[in-house]
Amino acid sequence: MKLAVLTVTENGVKIADRIKGQLKDEVEIFEPPKAEDQKPWLMELVKDVFQKYDAMVFVSAVGIAVRALAPHLKDKTVDPAVVVVDDGGSYSISLVSGHIGGANDLARKVADAVGAMPVITTATDIAGKPAIDLFMKDLGLKTTDIAALKRVSSGILRGESACIFADIGLGRWGDRAKASYSVRPLSQLKKYSKYYDHIVVVVEDKPVETVKKALVLKTRRVFAGVGFKKEITPEKIKQAIRGSLAKEGLHAHNLKGIASIDIKSEEEALFKAAEHFNVGVSLYPAVELDEVAPSRSDFVMDKVGAGGVCEPAAILASKGGALIAPKTVYGKVTVALAEEE
Repeated sequence: MKLAVLTVTENGVKIADRIKGQLKDEVEIFEPPKAEDQKPWLMELVKDVFQKYDAMVFVSAVGIAVRALAPHLKDKTVDPAVVVVDDGGSYSISLVSGHIGGANDLARKVADAVGAMPVITTATDIAGKPAIDLFMKDLGLKTTDIAALKRVSSGILRGESACIFADIGLGRWGDRAKASYSVRPLSQLKKYSKYYDHIVVVVEDKPVETVKKALVLKTRRVFAGVGFKKEITPEKIKQAIRGSLAKEGLHAHNLKGIASIDIKSEEEALFKAAEHFNVGVSLYPAVELDEVAPSRSDFVMDKVGAGGVCEPAAILASKGGALIAPKTVYGKVTVALAEEE
């Protein structure tokens, strides 16, 4: 997680240093300016930071954070996680994007780092019920039907019945989901949907004929662009891709393809890694990679004739999708992830 810590006082800087020292995330601290004539600095800073970081921690009063954030808030599915820590370091408050953005978890981590009390106000946490939006985050799912998401979430809080119809594995969510919801395979959707107040359908690659008022969750489609040295083992490539997915909170079922440069067409390790994930391999010539490379390396250009490999390969494989994980080095393997829209 790329985390920005914004402070407004000298004591806040000390708290920010403790947060940075304890968290394993990539943390950048923004201190208040020294000059007294730069009072509006926070509003301009938040405008810039809001789009560039996965999460923000304000070491300030809640009111200051709210006023600075208000012009930029859109929706909990896209807003970054926001946590507020008071200037005395007593409370760590989850303010925005508690579940999907991860603010609730971040509030707990920050509380541990500074010795504060975490403050979580999301209704499902208070009621002790597993939230659908947290289920989405943990399993790499998304939806465009926010109205249905709110309807199902509200119904669960009222004690109404819900069933999740899915063919993907629920992993560690299995027991938690079954405690509050029924869980059935997709093949039983038409037969059993009438017995529940709310229906949640998880769709992977193939279109599914759903039922009226169902909340449809789609698995996020992610493509891994890879670069690697000769004589690499399949296990090294697999480990690098798994590490990159895990870093973004994604799973093997989110991976829909692996991509690289066409000079790797004889590298058996690449194809064995793809076979392990049950996905295909896309290879692109240097000239195509060079056209979409978001960042450039003279070293890579000299070696292969393109300014980059893993980042542009991921972008091309995802049909021009957004780069969600930039080039990251895992030993002799580099990985970048792009998500298809």
